[in-house]
Amino acid sequence: MLNALQVLTTVAVGLMVGVEFSVSFVVNPILDALPGDSGQLGRAHGGRMLGAVMPVWYVSSLVLVAIWAVTARQDQGTGLVVTAGALLVLSVVMSLLLLVPINNRNKTWTPRTGPPTGSGR
Repeated sequence: MLNALQVLTTVAVGLMVGVEFSVSFVVNPILDALPGDSGQLGRAHGGRMLGAVMPVWYVSSLVLVAIWAVTARQDQGTGLVVTAGALLVLSVVMSLLLLVPINNRNKTWTPRTGPPTGSGR
């Protein structure tokens, strides 16, 4: 049972990190390269989509890490799980304080209400 928990937790957290990485280093440059206001529309849609999914994903991942740490508290290497959990808590706090306000503003923007884009505005 512990092995299944470890695999599930690793996959859930790994996918979440992969999504965050791909948005930062793949999706954003693609949106930046789109002509006109297309990038802004894409960012607003992505903000609404990920804004609904990511909080659940972060909290679920944190719960899985906590369950793993408690379940395997006597095992060797649990300190690494606790460290990972602490870093995940830090990332949740930073997201709430820094990224969520930006996303909440960005997801409501339209080409009329958003900041100037590269289209000459």
